[in-house]
Amino acid sequence: MPANTRRLGFCMFLVATAALHAEEKPLGPQDLLNGLIQNNPEIQAARSRFEAATKRPSQAGTLPEPTARYTNFGVGHPFSRLNASEFAYQGFGVSQAFPFPGKLALASEEAKREAEGVQQNYRAVVLDVTARLKVAYYEWLTVTKAIELTRKHSDLLSRFEEIARNRYTVGKGLQQDVLKAQLEVSTLEQQLAMLEEKRQRAEAEIAFLLAVPSVMLRAPGEIQSSAFSISLDELIRATNDSPRVRAEQKMVDARAVGINRSLKDFRPDFGVNLEWDHTGGNFPEHYMATVEVKIPIYYARKQRYALEESYSKLREAKQNYQAAQQQSIYQVKDQYLSIQSSERILNLYKTTLIPQAQLTVDSSASAYEVGSIDFLTLLTNLTNLISLDRQYYDELARHEEAIARLEPIVGKELVPFRETSQ
Repeated sequence: MPANTRRLGFCMFLVATAALHAEEKPLGPQDLLNGLIQNNPEIQAARSRFEAATKRPSQAGTLPEPTARYTNFGVGHPFSRLNASEFAYQGFGVSQAFPFPGKLALASEEAKREAEGVQQNYRAVVLDVTARLKVAYYEWLTVTKAIELTRKHSDLLSRFEEIARNRYTVGKGLQQDVLKAQLEVSTLEQQLAMLEEKRQRAEAEIAFLLAVPSVMLRAPGEIQSSAFSISLDELIRATNDSPRVRAEQKMVDARAVGINRSLKDFRPDFGVNLEWDHTGGNFPEHYMATVEVKIPIYYARKQRYALEESYSKLREAKQNYQAAQQQSIYQVKDQYLSIQSSERILNLYKTTLIPQAQLTVDSSASAYEVGSIDFLTLLTNLTNLISLDRQYYDELARHEEAIARLEPIVGKELVPFRETSQ
């Protein structure tokens, strides 16, 4: 019986494992974005902060809670009979505080402005985390393509090694040519190990952003650089819609309302009390209404400093707003220059450097087979091609990552986050 139980448990484990692997499917860009919005803890926390901020305006604009009270006025001893004296009574009252007209409305307006700022911060977190996801994905994409090309070059180098060995066998080549080829093959293996590490790091970062243990990404097709035709002036104008800038603008608005609140604090608040006193049947009942006024007599030590504090906070908010604008403009220029230089370099790689290097390798291979050039020349030409291919994909990643980093600065998506195609 125990053996059957263990066998059944093992079978169930295999079924569960198979089902788990069957559910795993390679993820594309849109799948990553959906998972990011749903699972990322930073985005969830920012959304909760925004939702909490939307609850404050109603609280700030509502009257203080009224107060109900009961009074037992005894004569001779507590809780004496009501008819024992005309002074004995039981009182029931209610009181309500009323801030000076306009104070509650200003408090609600200030909380509303602050909530709008928190909403912009939520937008900023979504765009920032999305940009980090795109950067990690483009890193994974280009590294995966670099691994594919490195393996292709490794196969080509192995073929050259075989040619060098055959020439050495028949006495037409040198042993050092074979050794050099073997060394270069080993060097490529080292590069493959380093590239594989970079790919796993990118996958780990993507999994971290999606708050999952691991991810399986869809293999890339032919990678092309994204078309980018937006001018620098247009990007700088777009910084006015940057969530970070707008959040600081909302804070300026809130601090301006705060000054009006501080000015209102110089005005008195009021209180109204109503009370009914129940006496014995032999005596008339009493009614009492009281109006209270809270006089800000210590304004020189309290309200005046609160007003000065509000002005200081407004100046701080304006400086933060100006700093956010200037920082956004600088970041736009920085990333824009990276994009422009990358496009020129990528065009140079595609139209000149890599085609020339490929032709040189093809020509060198044919020439080496017939003994027209030495192996060192062939090896040098191939090494140049490998280096140019790696540099091309590094530059391609730099181009795409610069566009991704630019998006949260201007507050919108600049190029679609989609899959590449063959």
